[in-house]
Amino acid sequence: MKNFYWPKMFRLLGVLAAIFGLALCAQAASKYTTLRTFNPNSGGGIPYGGLVADQAGNLYGANSSGGTGNWGTIFELTPNGQQGWTYSVLYDCGTTTDCAVPMGSLAMDEAGNLYGVTYFGNVFEITHSGSGWTATVIHAFSGGLDGNAPSPLILDAEGNLYGTNATGGHDNLGYVFELSISGGRWSVIHLHDFTGRDGSETTNTAGGQIAALIQDASGILYGTTSLGGTSTKCKGGCGVLFELKNDSGIWTETVLHSFIGSDGSSPDAALLMDSAGNFYGTATGGGTNGLGVVFELSQSSGKWRTSVLHSFTGLNSDGAYPNSALVKDSSGNLYGATFAGGEGLQSCQVLTDVGCGAVFELSPMGTKWNTSILHAFTGGVDGAFPGGVILDSEGNLYGGAESGGQMFDGLVFKIASAAQ
Repeated sequence: MKNFYWPKMFRLLGVLAAIFGLALCAQAASKYTTLRTFNPNSGGGIPYGGLVADQAGNLYGANSSGGTGNWGTIFELTPNGQQGWTYSVLYDCGTTTDCAVPMGSLAMDEAGNLYGVTYFGNVFEITHSGSGWTATVIHAFSGGLDGNAPSPLILDAEGNLYGTNATGGHDNLGYVFELSISGGRWSVIHLHDFTGRDGSETTNTAGGQIAALIQDASGILYGTTSLGGTSTKCKGGCGVLFELKNDSGIWTETVLHSFIGSDGSSPDAALLMDSAGNFYGTATGGGTNGLGVVFELSQSSGKWRTSVLHSFTGLNSDGAYPNSALVKDSSGNLYGATFAGGEGLQSCQVLTDVGCGAVFELSPMGTKWNTSILHAFTGGVDGAFPGGVILDSEGNLYGGAESGGQMFDGLVFKIASAAQ
């Protein structure tokens, strides 16, 4: 059972209450703005996970608390044409049990329907009709072989959903699943059950999340597991990066890389794949300082090679424990967020590191990468513990912070492009 989330949430409230009123804007303050400060009594709070945007630039996310019964809300932020944003609750998860305590980022199909998962193991769909939005449970994971800790979901062109479950499977080490619909009924297919050397999952990492999958144009799935692999440098293994390929209905897993600690450990965020087939990602632990890394996995002469692009230090506003996916702009710059580190003068404590998180940029400089901190969170009105960022066509970054803000229930932020 996922036992990390609730203790963390309650701990954050106590930590942040102690620093109320002491927060000052961190680096790049002129670029950082708050689009919405959450209030659990008015629209929900504690946005656990990242955002998703539609083609019109509207932002969607999930609050894991607030709303009727304090079970969370599904929300939309719409630009109102006056340099401001209009906040709307699309669905109050407290009115039923279908999306109670939604966790992680949402997925959106071409029709604008939203899909997500909950703390209790439900997979839900949010659809719009003339009378408003409706939530439906399309699968309730029941434990045992079925597991009960699904990752955020992705969609393919046919509307099938894919994810990873941190529990369940033949060896109870987690598995990759597909949710497909036929005749109006959804069914779960186990595509691959992890065995340990080829990967193993856990929910007890910094931030408590499980990595979502990605899929290329040919339908191949790629992902990471936070444990497993062949390395003995980490208890239970340092994690793997894997490929899952479908051949006439038979799915075969190949481990492309087994982490060894120095190149990262406990990867628990979705990968980024560029047009050349290179992978970029984050690992929550490992690296030079044990505070996580940004890595690249590239292929040369048929062999895969891993490079550490940045090893986090937690010092001088540098981040620690990156647990969210990267995004890349047209110039090749990478952007991401760390769950800790950043503004170390404040009292946000995550594992062994002090700091409320940071948003960073990695810029290629020949064969090296230059790291810049775009915003170091202080835990006050500017938020704490970011859950990743997304990038728009103008180079602006958007994300949610799990805590901080005026009510200490999180916020949605924007970091404007340097060109603006």
